[in-house]
Amino acid sequence: MLKKFEEYLRDKGVQVESFSPESPKNSQTTDGKDVAGLKEVIEVEGLGKMKVKLDSGNTAMNALIVQDYYEDKDDGTVKFDFNGEEKKFDVVKHIRIWHHGKSTERPVIKVNIKFNGKEYKDELIDLKISDLTGVKNYRCRMLLCKDFMAKAKIVVDPSKEFKLTDKKEIKKKKKKSES
Repeated sequence: MLKKFEEYLRDKGVQVESFSPESPKNSQTTDGKDVAGLKEVIEVEGLGKMKVKLDSGNTAMNALIVQDYYEDKDDGTVKFDFNGEEKKFDVVKHIRIWHHGKSTERPVIKVNIKFNGKEYKDELIDLKISDLTGVKNYRCRMLLCKDFMAKAKIVVDPSKEFKLTDKKEIKKKKKKSES
């Protein structure tokens, strides 16, 4: 029935895009922004590929979720465990975050991020401490803020996940079997 309606409109000289369900999905908005899912995969230099949540309610800064960190104020660095390896970054500044009525100060590092075929250099990331011991806790290791989404020219479809990337890009660590 839709095809007949399209033919009718075309006969009247109206330019019509196909409405048929077989048409490919449009992955861009009319202003050229890519439509991303709520969760995507990024690669962070020095940390590797990880699942991230696109957090349009986050107006502060991108946040890397870590179990804990140690900041050496004398040499201006921060160390933290990431997927079983100790990582060390220079602290570029500190920010104060208000969350649920409580204020915390967090160290901020710079990283290079690859996402959707583009590289974003010197992105500021704060370190957010959260308990990562449970299996279900934080399936995403980073939250990307709305400023990053604007820079990457993406909008989020919250009903979808992994529209621009493939979650299979993340290699899961195999559990060692005891002999």
